[in-house]
Amino acid sequence: MSYYLKGSRFIFNDECPPIAPGEILSRLGLPKELTEKGKVRKAFESVKKEASELIHMAAAAAYFKMPDRSIPPIPTGTEVVGAIITIGADISRKSDEYFARGKYTKGMILNEIADHCLSVYEKMIIERLEVLSDRKGVILGRMYESPDEMPFSELNYVWNAVGAGGSIGVNVTRDSTLSPIKSSCLIMKIKYPTVG
Repeated sequence: MSYYLKGSRFIFNDECPPIAPGEILSRLGLPKELTEKGKVRKAFESVKKEASELIHMAAAAAYFKMPDRSIPPIPTGTEVVGAIITIGADISRKSDEYFARGKYTKGMILNEIADHCLSVYEKMIIERLEVLSDRKGVILGRMYESPDEMPFSELNYVWNAVGAGGSIGVNVTRDSTLSPIKSSCLIMKIKYPTVG
């Protein structure tokens, strides 16, 4: 039995957004003199271009009904839109490589850039899904994100529904996480506008 609604699957591929030093370096919690003119700022400038080339933004989304035996917070039969979002594995590999070589500042900066870009991309995808939902005549309701608000079974349902393994190269690991690590999963309930 198919759980998909008509015109239900979408794949997105996007370029890395602009990476501003202030947004990234302020997250490291370091003094301004280091992040504005010091060694940390120089390290940022030396990895910024590399980071943008290492980030590969992709997302897969689908409208579907939660299947039998799904559990709260999203019970069986609930119409939802689910998405798997990733920036790929290359930037995490490079960050780990810098750490392994003792270049901790560059490793930290790349990791912060990765987290920032994933967060920015999640917002972009949510905005697109709002537009797509409006075209379908539905409204997006409450959002649930893994791992805090979503049981593993729900993450697995979304992963299967969007075909994330084949479409954007995101897989589910044995310890119930997404790989590449800089990936996320979300579900939003579908609401129908009231008439009259």
